[in-house]
Amino acid sequence: MAQDFKSWLEELKNRCDIVSVMSKYCHLVQKGRSYWTCCPFHMEKTPSMCIYDYEQTYHCYGCKEHGDVIKFVQKIESCDFMQAVELLAKSVGMEVPNFSTTDSNGIEKRKKDKDIVLEILNVAKNHYIENLYKPEARLAQEYIKKRLLTKRELDDFGIGYSIDYNEMPNYLKNKGYTFEQMAMAGLVEKGDRGYYDVFAHRLMFPLFNVYNECIGFSARILTDDKSKAKYRNTSQTIVFDKSNTIFGLNLVRALKAKQPVDKIIIVEGQMDVIAMHKAGFKNTVACLGTAFTQKHAKQLKLISTNITLCLDGDSAGLNAANKVVDVLAQEGFTVRVVKLPNGNDPDEFIKDNSKDKMQQLIDSAVDYIDFQIDFLARNVNFEKSDEKAKFVRSALKLLEKLDSNSEKQIYLRHIKNKSGVPIDILQQDLFKRNVVSNKTIDSTAEEISTQENGTNRAIKFILSSMLYKKEYVDYNFNLKKYLKNDTYIKLYDLIMLKHSQDKSFKVSSLYDEFDFDSEPNLVDIVNYNFENNGNNKKYYEECLWNIVEKELKTKQAMLNEQFLKEKDSDNRKKILLEISNITKKLKSKNMEDID
Repeated sequence: MAQDFKSWLEELKNRCDIVSVMSKYCHLVQKGRSYWTCCPFHMEKTPSMCIYDYEQTYHCYGCKEHGDVIKFVQKIESCDFMQAVELLAKSVGMEVPNFSTTDSNGIEKRKKDKDIVLEILNVAKNHYIENLYKPEARLAQEYIKKRLLTKRELDDFGIGYSIDYNEMPNYLKNKGYTFEQMAMAGLVEKGDRGYYDVFAHRLMFPLFNVYNECIGFSARILTDDKSKAKYRNTSQTIVFDKSNTIFGLNLVRALKAKQPVDKIIIVEGQMDVIAMHKAGFKNTVACLGTAFTQKHAKQLKLISTNITLCLDGDSAGLNAANKVVDVLAQEGFTVRVVKLPNGNDPDEFIKDNSKDKMQQLIDSAVDYIDFQIDFLARNVNFEKSDEKAKFVRSALKLLEKLDSNSEKQIYLRHIKNKSGVPIDILQQDLFKRNVVSNKTIDSTAEEISTQENGTNRAIKFILSSMLYKKEYVDYNFNLKKYLKNDTYIKLYDLIMLKHSQDKSFKVSSLYDEFDFDSEPNLVDIVNYNFENNGNNKKYYEECLWNIVEKELKTKQAMLNEQFLKEKDSDNRKKILLEISNITKKLKSKNMEDID
């Protein structure tokens, strides 16, 4: 991140006081120097989120959400970093400069192109909506009546209609837009007879970004013409990327602004989304007939990490669900899968049954590994040994990604029920490593981990004490020589730099320097609870000795090993002297004796 951008961000955050910003979303109650509120990111009745006015940070002691004012806006508005920056800048009248390139002319042109594309798309969206109520839209009106859509759904989703190949291009031309600009927006293409509307005779579903701006369309054909695709999406443009767009996500974001969204339901098509919303399942979205990507997953993660898949119950739907599950699981989502009966899609199921029956299906959704085991078993002839063996191998492979042995045990029973292979045999196949060797390795790893955790806890307390300028901190102690973690070293250097310059140090500035999502230790340092230690000065001294002692013992062990290998008597004497000096230091526990 360039230094000028850091300075600009610092100015932005100085203008966007975190208490003022958060008070627009939450009811804050002041207690001393801090403010408290019920966390907007998880359900609770007693406030557990603390806003530190001086440090300009927040931390929820319930769900562990934390950050600065930018991180809060990212989370509450379900947007990425730069989008949150733009929202905050707009609220205080600051213009966001572009620090990524010196090509100012190129930047300016791209910005103008983007603005004109968004403007045209908004005009087109509104005109498509107007078209839906014209006599020429009889085909669309009949389809809407057949699908039992009400004015509420039409308005919520901004549904419209493209009358023919020429109507929209002529309309936009009369509004002052050029065909080249329309093409740049993905609305028209050039044919033998000139430019034409690429969505002619289709029902129009507008697609939106995080600012609720129309960025493109997904259009459904209303005839049985097999030569044309059922849905046509806007081609990639300066504002639209199909692999990063989710239908209905704008409505889920709006829902989240009013109430917590505990999970997101993913269905297959636009009409399924609309049917689910109509039935009261407002947390439903769909991709645009494309492969589910990590980009989609990252957008969903801004709203919830709990996903329920409710894709079509036919073979294609099951295959799609299995692929989506893999992406979501890799991204750390909790995933459950609804099993729709008789090859139904959600729209058909609700019409044939009821929204209560759909709720029952959602409530009984299976864990994604159970689903994948069933998916593997669906076409297996268990009377054939080779097919059964292949199923078992594939099913056991699913369990390798699980960390918990108890979890594996649960799913082993599912595999056993499907295959008939005894559970103890499955266990042997899954845990085929030498048990004694594993116990030894695990025991050694646990011992090392315990030592490292103790030292890590000590280092985190020392760094947190330095960060918050506690009166007992000894800045002359060279902590850096004991730090092995690059992040800790960078933090230590920043703290010491500010100390040497005698400058104030706002904790919120760390969010511009570090990726907190990938550094959980930093979260602990920033949000350290000093009340847990009793006498913090005494605990600080104990922590200093903890890390020094570990270093001394490590060096002592290395010298002992060298002594056993050394043949030269003079060198052995030198090594013994060093070992003796370390032993004296360990016995005295006097920090003044430490180099």
